[in-house]
Amino acid sequence: MTITPPPHLVLLSVFFLLTACQSIPPSKPSSPHVDKYVTQSDYRRAEQFLPHNLKTLVKNAWLEAHWLDGKNMFWFRQQVGEDGQQFILVDAQNNTQKYAFDHAKLMMALEKVGLKSSSPFHLPLNNPNITSNDIRFQSDEKAWRCDLVNYRCHNEPSKPDKTTGAGTSPNGQWQLLVKDYNLVLRSTASGIEKQLTNDGSEKRPYALTHSNPSASFYDHSPYPDNGTDIMWSANSRFAITHKLDRSNTGKLTLVQADTGNGLRPRAISYYYPMAGDKQLPMADIILIDTQTSQATKLDTPAVMQTYYGGPIWGWWQDNDRFVYHDRKRGNQHYAMREINPETKTVRTLVNEQDDKFIDPWTQIYWHLPKRNEFVWSSQRSGYQHLYLYDGKTGELKNAITQGEMTVRVIRGIDEKKGYVYFEASGREPNRDPYYRHLYRVNLDGTGLKLLTPEPAEHSTQLSEDFQYVIDTYSTTTSAPITVLRHTQTGKVIKLLQRADITGLLATGWQPPKPFRVLAGDNKTPLYGLMYLPSNFDPNKKYPIIDDIYTGPHNFFTPKSFNTYGSQANALAELGFIVIKMDGRGTSKRGRAFHEYSFKNLGGGVDDHVVAIKRLAQQFAFIDLDKVGIYGFSAGGYDTAHAMFKYPEFFKVGVAASGNHDFRADKAGWNEMWMGYPVTKHWDEQSNLTIAKQLRGKLLLAHGELDPNVHPAATLQLVAKLMQANKDFDLMIYPNMGHVLDKNPYFVRKRWDYFVEHLLDAQPPKDYHLNW
Repeated sequence: MTITPPPHLVLLSVFFLLTACQSIPPSKPSSPHVDKYVTQSDYRRAEQFLPHNLKTLVKNAWLEAHWLDGKNMFWFRQQVGEDGQQFILVDAQNNTQKYAFDHAKLMMALEKVGLKSSSPFHLPLNNPNITSNDIRFQSDEKAWRCDLVNYRCHNEPSKPDKTTGAGTSPNGQWQLLVKDYNLVLRSTASGIEKQLTNDGSEKRPYALTHSNPSASFYDHSPYPDNGTDIMWSANSRFAITHKLDRSNTGKLTLVQADTGNGLRPRAISYYYPMAGDKQLPMADIILIDTQTSQATKLDTPAVMQTYYGGPIWGWWQDNDRFVYHDRKRGNQHYAMREINPETKTVRTLVNEQDDKFIDPWTQIYWHLPKRNEFVWSSQRSGYQHLYLYDGKTGELKNAITQGEMTVRVIRGIDEKKGYVYFEASGREPNRDPYYRHLYRVNLDGTGLKLLTPEPAEHSTQLSEDFQYVIDTYSTTTSAPITVLRHTQTGKVIKLLQRADITGLLATGWQPPKPFRVLAGDNKTPLYGLMYLPSNFDPNKKYPIIDDIYTGPHNFFTPKSFNTYGSQANALAELGFIVIKMDGRGTSKRGRAFHEYSFKNLGGGVDDHVVAIKRLAQQFAFIDLDKVGIYGFSAGGYDTAHAMFKYPEFFKVGVAASGNHDFRADKAGWNEMWMGYPVTKHWDEQSNLTIAKQLRGKLLLAHGELDPNVHPAATLQLVAKLMQANKDFDLMIYPNMGHVLDKNPYFVRKRWDYFVEHLLDAQPPKDYHLNW
């Protein structure tokens, strides 16, 4: 099956391809005419292109399959009409598709029990569970069941409330409590309690976690400083928890100026490990045995905590062993360990080492109990690949995948047949290297087969018996298509649905244009998107704005059709060219590409400068004298850094929620890419160090309740700008957290800032965005 975009999209793509490939420079465009005023109607048109307005115009972009137990059948919900829904049942084995039930009959049956609907496709079915014979759902805060043979409905009896307290075992017989920072084991039957530890304290508590303060501000609730991290075994005999040493960990404080309850501000202080701290919170692993009523500190290295929550990244396996990830400070050592609760011992399953960093967001561990093996991922070959290990000895058996591709996710492993189903990118030639495809390979590394060949971004769902796969695929210019395939051959069995983008196209929206340029090394291809206004005129000159985020933990340019979820659409509509791209240092392109950012986070903007210059050489409508930039979080850092590092190039910037010095932010993310211990390169890449180089117009923004990057990070930059006697603009947003794009006032002010300072126009006064 091939992707066939609508005709007008094909024409646009051809136009841009021809323009990009011209060997003769195009004739000089006429002088641009810049209005002195951008009108209310211009803003209203742009408002239509905001993500929350566009998303409602796309129907059936995704299909969530619900497989029926023991059958090769599944049902899914499909949007119909303006806001209706219908339920479809698919028999994969017999290649049939029909309604999961008679919607009109069910509507009448529901009306008989007092549940009324406006139409058969507006049934009050919350959280439905559909089988061949009945449907169970929630409505009016009650549980209901309808017979799909005779179409009779009745209220299901309320089940006894089995709500149990935190720390309760699966069988309900035990509860592990924290009292005065110590562990107490309570029998739920008798109520008898036994204190298991006596050396806990506020600085060295048992089981406690570090809670994110956001909910407390928004819910007007007390700060939950008593959250616990207790993981019970399935048989309820054992539990894993920790003893945390936070004696050298500092606290941060957020202040809510406008509480809605009087004029007195509210402050919450909380533990927060920051990058560069001399000591991070460290946790000993504690094993609880209910049979002996003992708490044992296991003989294994302490694990570090670098953010909110608990310090242990682990879970109980089907073999009643507990496994957990263990990374060391500096992120050059990474282990997967296994706890045997019966013997109270810990063994290392696999140990990874690297002279730069090991990325924890890419590490995959998959236990194969029937084979006494496990699968582990590693970038040791230069690409993210899968490896098979002996579960008993821990010895490497073989590489499962290899070559120039990046394994992105395992979708399933058929232990009986020895197949691994996984999505990967970068293997298929002559296409975007970020496109994900589904593959099947034998556990011994042989028999690799591509199952989703279309040159597109694929997202797949496997059936429980591994016979079928549901594949939703699209590109940035072609709407999603969902098909059912055989997993043995990849052959398409049937088309399940196509996304309906009629409403989206009716607004005049056009998809962004993919582009490819070379990086600063003149050999590495980079990929991005160019957003144009719907009334784009190739004979005009347009300012260009870079929507930047260079965080090394991922890549950020969309590859599927969901580009209508970007703020860039609305901003472009005001008369700008907006680009989104991933330069060297971001993830999913292999180690050499990724390592560009190691101890070099400030270098992320370099490729963006080169890319914009190359685009201006290709497209005469780009005004290289008017270049803007914006971003949030790491993109906020990027924005300010670009304004300081390239003051002659970037004229206007809007930096939101920026971590302007990496030591003013969380330990985990920043030390991952900057390394540890702190050396002079931390100062060299700090925005505080080079703030004095600002020339252009810079707007800094931060939410006062940002729990992710503390507002101090922006205010410390403000202090440096003031010391350097630089002109800039600052906005602190009351009651806002990290993501300011949820605030209509901020979005409008960002528009105003670029319209006024980059477009050289007057924005409409006090325009109100409807949110």
